[in-house]
Amino acid sequence: MNEAQLLRYSRHIFLDEIDVDGQEKLQHATVLVVGCGGLGNACIPILAGAGIGHLILCDHDLIELSNLQRQFAFTPQDVQQSKVYTLIHYLQQRHPDLTFTGIQSKMTAEILNQYVPLCDVIVDCTDNSVTRHLINQAAVNHKVPLVSASVLQWSGQLMVFDRRQAHSPCYACLFSEPHQEDMSCSQNGVFFSLFHQIGAAQAAEVMKMLIGFGESSIGKMLHFEGLNFSTYALDLEKNPDCPICADG
Repeated sequence: MNEAQLLRYSRHIFLDEIDVDGQEKLQHATVLVVGCGGLGNACIPILAGAGIGHLILCDHDLIELSNLQRQFAFTPQDVQQSKVYTLIHYLQQRHPDLTFTGIQSKMTAEILNQYVPLCDVIVDCTDNSVTRHLINQAAVNHKVPLVSASVLQWSGQLMVFDRRQAHSPCYACLFSEPHQEDMSCSQNGVFFSLFHQIGAAQAAEVMKMLIGFGESSIGKMLHFEGLNFSTYALDLEKNPDCPICADG
């Protein structure tokens, strides 16, 4: 790390659990984030601010006026522009020493198989179960840790999966098939500050995994209730008959 980087990331480096070694792990890491909407706008700037060396961002969508309430990287002038490239422009102005790769496309198995082997962690910030299952399949196949989250109405959930750990379930252990009709924020509403709470928690889990500090959240569902501001954790069990991650 050069002198400017040591100063820029000094508040992390002062923490014994991170130090220079931990910060260098972030600097040399590659993280794929799928989804640049509500969760992505909360999580991705924190990952960049932490000094993740290479961020690969994927989203097919364009910015809409309704996004501006909670997606703070976007302005009224950005409406109808690409989410992924607008967000990358926002980040490049603030973090010129980092590398950003943009993919403006709906996620496919082919794209995942191209980029997941390059990554240290995948972050799922999507809002539909079909894409979540595609991401989970790639994470299991390539044994890359996955930090997955969702937010709807007053509730948010965060889960961490890691196929490298024998006890870890995968997303399909909990949800065996994609839902035919996903509930959406556009139709059901969402308390917008939850995006920032859950997105920040996702970023924290990524850093914990890359550096190796703190208690692991692998195999747990962390549930955030925004209406009464309460949290609780559920232990998740690996499904021995899971069609995706079962050994055999």
